[in-house]
Amino acid sequence: MSEATFFLFKALMDVFTLGVVFNFLFRLLKVDYYNPLVQGIIKAVDFPSQFLRSFIRPIYSVDIATFFVAIFIQAGAFYMAAIAGSIEYAPMKILMWSTYSVVLLMLKMIWWILLGGIILSFVAGNNFHPAIVLIRQMSDKLFNPFRIFLPPMGGLDFSPIFAFIALNFLQAIFVQFALESGLPVWLSVGF
Repeated sequence: MSEATFFLFKALMDVFTLGVVFNFLFRLLKVDYYNPLVQGIIKAVDFPSQFLRSFIRPIYSVDIATFFVAIFIQAGAFYMAAIAGSIEYAPMKILMWSTYSVVLLMLKMIWWILLGGIILSFVAGNNFHPAIVLIRQMSDKLFNPFRIFLPPMGGLDFSPIFAFIALNFLQAIFVQFALESGLPVWLSVGF
């Protein structure tokens, strides 16, 4: 397999993984399914998850089948890298690396969603574009657990500070685990 072909397939698999992780987050955060962006992403990437969901049922709002689909897609990308000779073929390592890659991608996406929600609350507070509504809705659902412990004080909301601290803590833990496992950083979609 040539390097250009490998790059093309890896890029396509990474984009599909991104959509699958969005699908996982949509279900986890229980966003508005009538949003056209949500419907479009789900229609584009949900077909493998639907098949797997018939065997693996969601637990509360955690759609494990969709998470497994993202892991399998990344495992396929790592397998292609092994075929191309870029990495050693070790099935358990590939499965572990793909899991770390998906978790790191999810944490990175959450970081950007939180940042986007903060910026959009200042810039486009009254805008009702579907993308803006979706980002605000997702970021609010991520900030809500911190708002329980720290209510707004004088019109100021300090929950984003604690959300970013918790998120950076999780990222540091998973980056350390991933690096200790020997994850090839240049192949991971999450780095």
